[in-house]
Amino acid sequence: MKSVLGLAIALFPLTAGAAIDPGEWEFTSVATSALLREAQRLTFKRCIRPEEAQNPDRWMADPGQPDCKLTPGPKTTDTYTWTMQCPHGNIRGTGSARLLRSTMDGETSMTGELQGQKFEIRTKVTGKRLGPCR
Repeated sequence: MKSVLGLAIALFPLTAGAAIDPGEWEFTSVATSALLREAQRLTFKRCIRPEEAQNPDRWMADPGQPDCKLTPGPKTTDTYTWTMQCPHGNIRGTGSARLLRSTMDGETSMTGELQGQKFEIRTKVTGKRLGPCR
C-alpha cells in the first residue's frame, strides 16, 4: 500500500506548473482510503525551475513508477487534468489541479488491486510558493 500511496502523493508536484511561478514550493498531500487506518499526511518541498513551470507536460513523463503512464488531459489557463494507468496492480486514476501563480490545489482518485485486495485512494494536495529556489 505504501508504494501506491507514494505514487498518489508524488503525482501532484509532478503535474503542477501550467500557470505557476517558478521557485521553491511546499506541497501538503492528504491521502485517504478504506485500507488506511487514518489519513496519511505528507509535506514536502520542491524547487520548480522556470522551464518546468512553463510546460507541465515535461513533468508528466515520469510518474515515479516504471510501469505507470500519465496522459495529460484538457487544460485551461488555471486548471490541469490527467489520467494515469499502471498495468502492475491494474491501477487507474484521474486527477485535476487548479493552478494560480503562487498557490495550487488538486485531487486524484485511483483504483486498483494490491495483494488481491481492491482499493480506492483519494489524495488532496495544496501547494504554495515559498520564494526563490535555494
